[in-house]
Amino acid sequence: MKITNLKIKNYKSLKDINVKLSNFTCIIGENNAGKSTFIQTLLLFLKGNKLKEENFYDSSKDILITVIFEGITADDLEILEESHRDKLKKYIKEDGTLKLARRYSHIDYTSKLRNIKLVPIDKKFDSKKITENFKGKKKKQEIQELLKLEYSELEMDKIKEVSTIKKAKELIYSYMQNLSLENFAEKDVDLESGFDNTIKAFFPEPIYIPAVKDLSNEMKTKDSASFGKLLNILLDVIEDDLNDTKEIFEGLREKLNRVEHDDGTISDNRIQKVIDIEEKIQKNLSETFKNVNIEIEIPPPEIKTILSSATIVANDGVKGSIEHKGDGFKRAITFSILRSYVELSNENGWQKEGSKSKQKDNFLFLFEEPELYLHPHAQNILFEALAFISEHNQVLVTTHSPLFLTPDKTKTFIKIKRQSEKENPFSTANYIDLTEMKYKDKFQLISFETSNNAFFSNKIVLVEGDSELIVLPHIAKLVNSKYDFKHQSISLIKTGGKGSFKRYIDFFKNFDIDIFMIADLDVLTSGFKLLGVNEGDIKDIHSRLMENVKIKMTNQELPNNKTYNKKLSNNNAQSIYGKIKEARSNNNDTLVLKLLDELFSFESKKSELEFLKQESECKSELLKKLREKNIFVLSQGDIESYYPDFVEGSKNEKLKMAQSYCAEVKSLDYNEIFYDEKIEFKIIFEQIFS
Repeated sequence: MKITNLKIKNYKSLKDINVKLSNFTCIIGENNAGKSTFIQTLLLFLKGNKLKEENFYDSSKDILITVIFEGITADDLEILEESHRDKLKKYIKEDGTLKLARRYSHIDYTSKLRNIKLVPIDKKFDSKKITENFKGKKKKQEIQELLKLEYSELEMDKIKEVSTIKKAKELIYSYMQNLSLENFAEKDVDLESGFDNTIKAFFPEPIYIPAVKDLSNEMKTKDSASFGKLLNILLDVIEDDLNDTKEIFEGLREKLNRVEHDDGTISDNRIQKVIDIEEKIQKNLSETFKNVNIEIEIPPPEIKTILSSATIVANDGVKGSIEHKGDGFKRAITFSILRSYVELSNENGWQKEGSKSKQKDNFLFLFEEPELYLHPHAQNILFEALAFISEHNQVLVTTHSPLFLTPDKTKTFIKIKRQSEKENPFSTANYIDLTEMKYKDKFQLISFETSNNAFFSNKIVLVEGDSELIVLPHIAKLVNSKYDFKHQSISLIKTGGKGSFKRYIDFFKNFDIDIFMIADLDVLTSGFKLLGVNEGDIKDIHSRLMENVKIKMTNQELPNNKTYNKKLSNNNAQSIYGKIKEARSNNNDTLVLKLLDELFSFESKKSELEFLKQESECKSELLKKLREKNIFVLSQGDIESYYPDFVEGSKNEKLKMAQSYCAEVKSLDYNEIFYDEKIEFKIIFEQIFS
């Protein structure tokens, strides 16, 4: 059995949230986004602690926390007494699903557990409304007239056969059974009287490890109790080894209680003081109620009860309970217990597939920022322990650590975001499921860097190579000194080429992040489909542009004699000629050929890219359309095409050129590429940083 869905309305910043849960769910988001609040709602649902007015997002409305349990089996119900078990079965669907809600009153701030069921949207089909409609109607004619007036959907022939209210209700309910689901809506309704507390025993036992000590009053938890539950997971395995002590507990039971034997006889071997106490109470009670007999029953502790109350006493110079120790020490103890559980499980075969589980309790781990006070290596070990535990108990953690996103363990996340621009800020939740992500993509995309950006970036800018990582932040600040990537939580991500754009887009869009792309011009000639926008107007404009380029390439002519004389007489050509003579004297034929290609490069026909670099109305229209999709194609080719002549380095030294650019270029005065009367880079960064 596990909780598969959590719906929250009106609790603190969680105005209206509805998300799925898995066996191991990581809750991520910035500070003060509402991660701890999300964890606390599960505690509230399970425990029902009283709240305060400030816990309500809207103080005029109730708080409603709805939970769906799935995979309920007969074993899960064994914890309840038989009579209570039968009560609960009435609420469980055939597929093992149970929907319950806890409603907190905005008047007295107390709560009640409720059942979630489908009720008719049309109020006249509500059972109370049906009863109200027929109140006082006794005659056959009155009943039939009411049916015709209020329930005209019913068949007239069947209405004529109705003679009593009972038959009328049966006809209405029979009609309702054939209504489609769109005629119903979910609503929380009362459970049976007194069932609220009974059902709590069915719930998983929460083990809550908060991030800090000072929590709001309704969430206060005794540290020692949490550690006792953690220890219980370990100590539960020794219960079967204590069978020989059961005689001691049986002897204690006989000293405290009357014992009824299998043959129906009762023996009374209680100690005299218990008998005296019971007789004294009976005597005093008889003065008021003469015909009432009472018996004192003192259930002796069970082995399991003793084990579950275990705690840890630490001696760091001052011997005492760990609840009085520092947070760092408590975290270390927690880490040690969980790690011990995993190691002992692996050593002794506990919890292995096919073996009988020793763990009899159903725990729900709620762990806030488990990485606190732990270095990265220890975080990895703790993460492995939690992943192992999640195979048998549900685990929810809030985290700021990208180490908790791995290609093989963590598959589901909930990203909490604060909508701070609203007058009354609230949080939203985005469920992220990576289970269907391709195996290859998981291992190629999921790394510390990409995980870190996925967790904490508000925007992602995808680029092709290292040069952009160096140069673009510099250009952004030249456009506007406030355009700082780091301070505004905007991350540049290198994809390694335009062919990977779509894979990165598909990954990051799971995390509810604004995604931008800055691509080289050659994306228009190869890989345009990979941008994911090759449709509609954009597709038509792109096709028209590439057709124009094709025509120009067909019509281009080779240089004439005048061009030869001009090109071969300039200073650059003379310099290359000198290098050719030197290479020939050194018999370096390879270098000679390379230099000749460079000398006569003007002779070659222009490529598609060269024609694309030329300004055209069709090209401008396409680039504008792409910018509307947050795709920025560099109109002059690649980033190096925008460097002024004084930038040191060659095309084969891109990183050197990028560093030189940042050191030498202090303004965008050299950039004469304009669109809509704005410098190209100004358009790009105004849109990204807006």
